[in-house]
Amino acid sequence: MTDPADQTKKFDPLWRAIFSGEHPELVRSRKLLRLLSPTAHDRCRLCYAGFDGFTAPVMRVIGRGQWLRNPHFCEKCESVLAEHRGGAEIEIAVLYADVRGSTQIAAGMRPAEFGALMQRFFETAIKIFTWSDAIVDKMSGDEVIAVYVPALTGADYRQRAVAAGLKLLRATGHDDPAGPWLSIGVGVHSGETFMGSIGVEGGNYQFAALGDTMNFGARLVAAAKGGEMIMSEAVWKDVSGEIPAKPRSLQLKGYTEPVKAYVTRVKPE
Repeated sequence: MTDPADQTKKFDPLWRAIFSGEHPELVRSRKLLRLLSPTAHDRCRLCYAGFDGFTAPVMRVIGRGQWLRNPHFCEKCESVLAEHRGGAEIEIAVLYADVRGSTQIAAGMRPAEFGALMQRFFETAIKIFTWSDAIVDKMSGDEVIAVYVPALTGADYRQRAVAAGLKLLRATGHDDPAGPWLSIGVGVHSGETFMGSIGVEGGNYQFAALGDTMNFGARLVAAAKGGEMIMSEAVWKDVSGEIPAKPRSLQLKGYTEPVKAYVTRVKPE
């Protein structure tokens, strides 16, 4: 039986090369696909396959069409996740957004009405996550999770996560004097995380982000009231000069010591 730690070591160089953009095959693909799609403005962030321009139909035929999970990346690059089990420990930012009072909301609606409301929320979140160059980690129940990888998003990945959180609060109506059409809370954290592909060889897989960073982010969003975005200190240090926020001491489930965090809200226009 293979030791999980050995599996991580085995694939660590591959995944680190992918996340850094230095994988040899990726470098070759970038050179070739730039030549094949010279007029494209919208490209895969990894391999540079063109999603628009006159070569877009060809890209789709050869499996380089946009990945449904995140249209900033192509299906071919996604297939790497399906073929290679393993990952790497990398620094990321994570954004959690959770609906407040979803049980009560569902109890007061027909199931189809509640489903339509959640669909609107998910579509809104996906547009914002795509705009901010995030990878959509999960859409589950009444929660969405986005991951920001520096090599894919940019050096300002923490700022982008915060900007996406504020944009999502506005998009759900928290800056409307009449109130939001859906009350949500947001949590943003940053730290080292295991990212990669886990699952059965040749079978089902999941592109996952795992570790305490993810758990901590989940605890932050659980502490957020409707209309609030709670940021960890790791995130706040990068945005403290850009947005107002108030410090708050939190006792998070699973953590012995109180945690210092920063809370901000969007103001009605």
